Order: sequence, then C-alpha cells, then structure tokens
Amino acid sequence: MMEIDVYYLIDYENVGSDGLMGCNSLKKTDHIVIFFTEHAKKIDMSDIANHGSAEIEMKEVPAGKQSADIHISSYLGYLIGTNAGKKIRIVVISKDTDFDNIIKFWKTREKDKNNSGLELLRVQKIKDAISSVSAKQAESTKKSSVKVSGSQKTMLNQEIMHALRGAGFSATVGNSVAQITIGLYGNEHFLTEVHNELRKKYTNYGEVYTTIKPVLSKFANDSAANTTKNSKQDKLAANNQIMQVLSKAGFDNEIVGYVSSTVAKNAGTRESKQKIYRLLVAKYGQSKGLKIYKQIKSNIKTA
Repeated sequence: MMEIDVYYLIDYENVGSDGLMGCNSLKKTDHIVIFFTEHAKKIDMSDIANHGSAEIEMKEVPAGKQSADIHISSYLGYLIGTNAGKKIRIVVISKDTDFDNIIKFWKTREKDKNNSGLELLRVQKIKDAISSVSAKQAESTKKSSVKVSGSQKTMLNQEIMHALRGAGFSATVGNSVAQITIGLYGNEHFLTEVHNELRKKYTNYGEVYTTIKPVLSKFANDSAANTTKNSKQDKLAANNQIMQVLSKAGFDNEIVGYVSSTVAKNAGTRESKQKIYRLLVAKYGQSKGLKIYKQIKSNIKTA
C-alpha cells in the first residue's frame, strides 16, 4: 500500500502529553506539529523524544481565548491548499469537538471539488488515529478480495506444505504457514499480507517467505486472471442486458449499438449515470436522450 503524508496537528494545551501516545510508531511520511501557548510551555522532552521517524515541529501561539483553535484551523486550511491534488491525511489531536464542524466544512468543500485524496479526522491521541486508519484499511482489504474456490485453496495448501517440507521445515510449520496463506488468499495484496503475518510469527520469516514465494506468486497470478475474466464476463452480461432492454423498447439498431457501447465504456464509477446521461442528450437531444436514459438507468452499474 502506498504511503501518504500524514499531518498530526496537536492541540497540546487541550490534550497534553496523552495526545502524543503512539507517536513512537510513526514513519518518515508522518509529521507532528505541536501547537502550544505560554500556559503550556513546559513540555517534557521525554514525551516527544521517541517519535519514531516522524518530523516534529513546535509552534508557539499567543495565549488567549481559542487562540490555539484558530491557529490549528488556519494551518489545516493551509495544508489543504498547499497539497491540492495530493493524497494526504490530516489528523487534529484534541478533545475539542468544535474542530468537528471545521472538519465537516472542509470535507464537504473538497468533496464538491471531487478531491477524494484528502482524509480528515479528529481524535484525542495519535494511537487512536493509527487504529482508525488500520481498521479502514482492513475493511478495504476485505472489500477488495475476490472469491476463490475450495479446490484452489486445497491446491494452495498442498503446494505450500510440499515446498516447506522439501526445504526441511517441520510439518507443524508447514501446517501453520498453509493456514495463514489460505486465510489471506484472494486478497488484493496477498503476497504482502502473507509476508507481514510471517514476520509476526517467525524469527526466520525471511527464509520461510523465500521458500513459499514462488507458490504464492503462481496462485496470485491465477487469482488475478480469474478476476479479469469475471470482470469481462460481467461487462458482457451487462452489455447484453442493455441491448435487450433497448430492443424490446423498439429502438433501432444504431441506437442499441451506440448506447450499449457508451454504457460499457463509462460504467463502473460514481459519476457513470450522470456522464452517460449527458452523452445521450448530446447525441440525441434532450427529449430523446432522456427517453433512452430512463430505459437503461437501472442497468447502469456504478462504483
């Protein structure tokens, strides 16, 4: 999974050192910005000494009612503006729920601009943000998995155990590794996930992974081929359905051919229906284009 820049904006006067919990696991693509006033000048260096590989920046702001809030909100807007078009995540670390309205404003604004690369959230500790993102990624992995048959899993199990046994590993290790791979087979990042699970369980995970990698690659390619095949079959079925609907409604072959081709090219996104509608109106005029669109609307697949 591609690493993205993550900015943690710390309302230190509000959360104190507790807000920094979890910073020891941060990466080079992470950035900590601590906002503090003279009321919170005494920051224990031990709180920020172990901040992983993240960059850290201290920003003192004038003391006053909602001073830190205003500066954090302004900096949030600055980050959004200077990173326009990029995929970034901005996390406000604060107990102050007023930030939720600010985040809602920016989410709505950027959504209207079709900026899907921006992620915004507020939590009370860095570790909460990490947990939240991990949960979303896990859910995304589930959604991006493909169905695999029982026979494929059986074959994978046999080949994994055979490879490990041939390399001198015990039957216990073979069974355990086979169970790990079977559980993850079909996921989008199959090889990476297997590698990560082996690293958690075995000190010699590198040797284990190298032994089974050819098997993993073989089955991953088979899974990808099946996914492509299924996708093509789905598109063909949808195309035939569109043609049947239009033919039954009495439209001529030119319209049936153009519309089915247009739907096949433009289906599958959130904007599919709107785009297809515009194309039909552009070619056939408002009245006829709308009539055609109403016939096929329910058959257009979106994301």
